[in-house]
Amino acid sequence: MKATTNELATCAHLVEELFNPLISQLWRSGRAIAPLFNQPASSADLLAESQPHAFEILAAPHTVGAGFVVTPGILTDEHFLLAWWQGDDKERIPESIALVQSTDYSRQEWFRTPQRTHASHVTGPYIDYVCTDEFMLTITVPVEQDGQMLGVMGADILAETIERVLLEPFQEAGATLVNHHNRAVLSAEVEIFAGEPINPENFSQEVPCADLPLKVIN
Repeated sequence: MKATTNELATCAHLVEELFNPLISQLWRSGRAIAPLFNQPASSADLLAESQPHAFEILAAPHTVGAGFVVTPGILTDEHFLLAWWQGDDKERIPESIALVQSTDYSRQEWFRTPQRTHASHVTGPYIDYVCTDEFMLTITVPVEQDGQMLGVMGADILAETIERVLLEPFQEAGATLVNHHNRAVLSAEVEIFAGEPINPENFSQEVPCADLPLKVIN
């Protein structure tokens, strides 16, 4: 189905309306946590400081996980730390599940991209083997102070939640939402699944989602 440019722009605007309030909230939380590092900070300090912000983000619509992930090596007592809570019960993910002692998370896209760009980023959809084993999108913003990367503030949204919220207008436009790796986030085409690689040459129109690494194509 051939969509009009206005229909694709409407879909892009709806995507922005879904993500941007959460991104703004992540920036606010990150700025509030940053002064903790004006003096040496321990893992207990960071957990206590970041928990209320994570809980506030988890209270926002659609989020299933939230927290602060510290830059390795800047805490006084732990090299790695995922101060991350998830679910309706707001339980912190255990260190054994996070595998933080054996995995350098600073190599992950959701960490290194904000570190490089100094901007917000949306990673996924990907299968979240650490927490849920479901298709997930992770939104992160860099937390920086005096030129130093302190970590990232982030939130998780299930891919199926995004589909539930946005599928109807995308179906009306016959549109597909793809990430910057040209993988589908959601699509009006029933044969295109979340995470599936997309050949952009098969589509003739695209509208970027402003300030997000996402675009709507048809």
